[in-house]
Amino acid sequence: MSNGVQCGTQCRYSVKGHSDAAKRISDAATLAWVFRGWDGSVGRWMAFALEDGSTDHTVYDSKRDAVRSVANELNYAFFKLHPMGMSVCEAEIMLQFTRAAVKRGFRLADPDSMNGGPDIIPRIGSDKVSNQLYALRKAGG
Repeated sequence: MSNGVQCGTQCRYSVKGHSDAAKRISDAATLAWVFRGWDGSVGRWMAFALEDGSTDHTVYDSKRDAVRSVANELNYAFFKLHPMGMSVCEAEIMLQFTRAAVKRGFRLADPDSMNGGPDIIPRIGSDKVSNQLYALRKAGG
């Protein structure tokens, strides 16, 4: 499935292509939008395996519900759904950032927290995400 969003020249993945994991995340988030509409998807959450972007396609009312649905929250990314789904570029950036954060010991999911744990700032420009990734790498040594 393609959500029709094309990579721009500023996309660092447009030359080598996006990962299959990012494509799965983009497809699943976009399917949730298509099949559930605004009321059934926007502001809700999905869980995606960090390893390969797979999901069970369950849409949760809260991040905490999504975090509590998986066996080991450190192996998953939890993304809030937005109108029109998620482009493959955005999925790639969010996935790479979450993988890097977890690898460096940041706990972005907490089943005991009322809000499911801290969130990364979603839907910011790719240049700002690149700056966040650089800072994260630098902080990790």
